[in-house]
Amino acid sequence: MLPVSARRLIAGAVTVAGLLSLPLTATGADPATADDRAFATVLHCVGQIDMQVVDVPGGRASGRGKLLCTEPGGQEQAAAIVMSGSVTGGGGSATGTRTSDTISFETGKKSHLTMDRTFMRLSGGTTGPAGSVGNGRVDSGEFAGAGARDEGAAQAGTFVIGATGTSYLMDRYTLTLGR
Repeated sequence: MLPVSARRLIAGAVTVAGLLSLPLTATGADPATADDRAFATVLHCVGQIDMQVVDVPGGRASGRGKLLCTEPGGQEQAAAIVMSGSVTGGGGSATGTRTSDTISFETGKKSHLTMDRTFMRLSGGTTGPAGSVGNGRVDSGEFAGAGARDEGAAQAGTFVIGATGTSYLMDRYTLTLGR
């Protein structure tokens, strides 16, 4: 059995993840896309992201990653994601961010997204397991108007706290766009 502090931390991360699945306001995904029944996938990506976060409100959040994306019934295509924005809250075991993301597909097409993500440290100390969840919208480019959801699988990611902020490496990252 896990120690009480670990159980509380995991329960807190689950609570944050549950809150993030609620419909967002006009600045995020619309309520229709937050409902699983109304979210028809137009693109599904898996891969890895590396995010650097300065853990104070207004601090910088930036990162990049490599994805393998598939449209329903389509072929896989490689893509790169670049994320840049700021910290919106937290600083404890969960840190919220808002970023402007660009996904560049190997076909030369691009999608520009606005994403709200929460990164969760799942243990105490300066290193350990991490997870992330997020919601947003494709603002322009390929798949414009689609809602977006992403997740860095809990326990598959890691965090490292350094002198200038926290690095999150999400090894099993998924991004789904849908309408």
